[in-house]
Amino acid sequence: MLSRLRQAYIPLFTQITVPYILLALIIASGGTYLVTRLIFDSLEERFANQLIETAVLAKESLVRVEEDLLEAVRLASNIQGVDRVVRQGTVEVLSELVLPGAYNTGVEALAILDGRGQRLLSLYLNPETQDYEVLRETAPYGDLAQVQAVLAEEVDPAGDKFGGIVATALGDYFFVSGPITDTEGNLAGVALVGISVESLAAQARAATLAQISFYTIEGEPLSSTLFEARNLPADLAEETLQRQDEASLTRSLQDSGINYNEIISPWEIRAQEDLGLMGVALPTAILVQASQFTRQNTLLLLGAALLLVVLVGMLVAGRIARPIQALKEASLQVTRGNLRMQVPQRGSNEISILTRSFNNMVDSLYSSEQSLLNAYQKTIEGWAMATDLRDHATEGHSQRVATLAVELSKTMGFKGDDLVHIYRGALLHDIGKIAIPDKILLKKGKLTAAERKTMQRHPELARKFMEQVEFLEPALDIPYAHHEKWDGSGYPRGLKGKEIPLAARIFSIVDVWDALTTERPYRAALSVDETINYIEAEAGGHFDPDVVKAFKTLMG
Repeated sequence: MLSRLRQAYIPLFTQITVPYILLALIIASGGTYLVTRLIFDSLEERFANQLIETAVLAKESLVRVEEDLLEAVRLASNIQGVDRVVRQGTVEVLSELVLPGAYNTGVEALAILDGRGQRLLSLYLNPETQDYEVLRETAPYGDLAQVQAVLAEEVDPAGDKFGGIVATALGDYFFVSGPITDTEGNLAGVALVGISVESLAAQARAATLAQISFYTIEGEPLSSTLFEARNLPADLAEETLQRQDEASLTRSLQDSGINYNEIISPWEIRAQEDLGLMGVALPTAILVQASQFTRQNTLLLLGAALLLVVLVGMLVAGRIARPIQALKEASLQVTRGNLRMQVPQRGSNEISILTRSFNNMVDSLYSSEQSLLNAYQKTIEGWAMATDLRDHATEGHSQRVATLAVELSKTMGFKGDDLVHIYRGALLHDIGKIAIPDKILLKKGKLTAAERKTMQRHPELARKFMEQVEFLEPALDIPYAHHEKWDGSGYPRGLKGKEIPLAARIFSIVDVWDALTTERPYRAALSVDETINYIEAEAGGHFDPDVVKAFKTLMG
């Protein structure tokens, strides 16, 4: 009986919703109150208030970033011995002093200038390598007003630190600069710590969930999280600066088909200096979020009920989530290329149907992959045949050398997919000859120097052709390097010794073997012994001696 109940079909919707019906009744009274408040409040007024509140949050996030930069400037300028090293101008020692602190504090950009404003060090943190690399400014740091103020030992109401925008080869950066002084208070140099304006916008967006844009004083965009940043009208930019103590101005804009309202305010830094303008935009179609007061009351009202929901939900969801977790793990395996993955099917509900569909889908993907690989292989073989047919003297050559190259590669330790790539590369070793004119490729007599030079371009032509096909890139070694010689006298790159890929060294012997042992219109085929003797004589010249030994063993 219990077994039959377990196999009974119970819709997943029912399994999830029934336990929560009673919980919904518990929170209904509080929810009714909140919904009533939201309905009767003015949506337009609430949206405007939310936009203003979001702008305030964005400014607070900028203040936090600026405080972090100020702290980083203080740390960099107060490192023991940094004043002496700056005066000496020893860049290597300077890097050793300041980079550990930069790494620890996550500084995005850092510059150190001497007492004349000359750059000693200018670095940025590469987000891909997580290493500091050279940051090139488009104009000398020493020409910046914020640097000139530090060099002049100016002090504003906020102290002796100054901020500003610096244009670099990687884009605009916001830098805070401060003095590096010795123990006697004498100016030794200038430290600048910065963050890209792009990162600044991204951090403000993360803090507010709004679209953030930074503009110059004239209204030109510096960076924006919008898909397409737009200039501010000049009159709007000017009015914003003039009325910054009275009111905030807004404008409507559209981005990626979404309508936004953007509130414009001055971008202020230390001592209330206007560095530019900042725009904070919210979609006009979003549901108006509750105010901070309402959110606090919501948390208090729903806290107890949600705790109960979580406890019950954990019990219910745990049973439901296990098969979904299995599907997730199987999906990850499929994304890694394992198309033989199957998920055990349990029960009789939507998840079991989904599991069966998933298994069928993976089977279909595997079949499609095999069909596609077969189609690729037939296409490659067709290209190889087309190459051979251009020159009837080499008909069947590509197929023969591909087969023999795979056999020799096995003796040299190649396995699995590597053998597949060698087979494809051998089939297409002369694919570049498709671009060689018939008058040269099919010429009966000896080629002139110019014609020979043209003929020797076919490995490079093969590379250009195969590089465009991602599927063929692993097979490129043979077409590109099969005319290289062990002694470095080959072409197209003149590679020498083990600079030549092993697959190409293997194939060069197989290619010569087939050419010499096959009847050609312009000469008779050599015997096996004659060909072996020739290949052995070329060991250390044309061919890799180790591969020659393996080839002799293979050929008995």
